[in-house]
Formats: sequence, structure tokens, C-alpha cells
Amino acid sequence: MLAYALSLALAAADGGHEVLALIEKQSAAWTRGDLDAFCSVYADDAVFVSPSGVTKGRAEVLARYKKKYPTPAAMGKLTLTPIDVRSTADQVSVSAKWTLEYPDKPAATGHTVVVFVRKGTSWLIVHDASM
Repeated sequence: MLAYALSLALAAADGGHEVLALIEKQSAAWTRGDLDAFCSVYADDAVFVSPSGVTKGRAEVLARYKKKYPTPAAMGKLTLTPIDVRSTADQVSVSAKWTLEYPDKPAATGHTVVVFVRKGTSWLIVHDASM
């Protein structure tokens, strides 16, 4: 818990607090089954890395998610718990634990590192490595 509190304190500098709020919005979009909103924060040239391979581009990331999670029930409830946040004026990286909870099967869990860059007044994901 101390590491989490420290991460949030560090995140308050630069854009970390904005990115953490964005991650909360992403989790809510996922949980309501809105993959378009979930992926809207990926940059056009984002790179997503997972145990099943590498996906390049926002449209391709969205297509991958739609194939893997065809219904809101298949998506479950997403929780992202930040472990560490590192920020500069124009870049924020977040290490987090992800959990997908389902009413009818065991939860799935893993870790991710997501890198956001500032584009104008917005933050966009350029790298997402989920394990």
C-alpha cells in the first residue's frame, strides 16, 4: 500500500494524475462493454505487446480486442491497479495489475506497462505491454 501511495504522490507531478484519471475512464468503458471508447486513447501508431504477439496501430488493437472479447459478458469487469507511475512533462508510464472479474468463472489477472505521451491537450497510449 505504501508503494501505491508513493506512486500516486509521484503521479501528481507533471501529467501523472491526468493519466490515472484516464485509466479509470478506460476501465469504466471496458466494464460497460465499450471497446471503441476503451481504444480511443490509443495513438494511431500504438504498439500493443502480449503473450500472443505484437499488434501495431489503434485500429488493429481495436480489431484484436473485438475478436478476443466479442460481447460485454466476455469482457468482464476490468480493474487496473497502478503499481508505479513515472512522469515527465510529456510522457507518463504506468505499471499496473489488471484484473478481469466474471460472474460465472474465475477472475483473470496479470500485469501491464502502459506508456502515454502528450499530444496537444490529450494523452495517448503509444506502448502497451500486457502479460
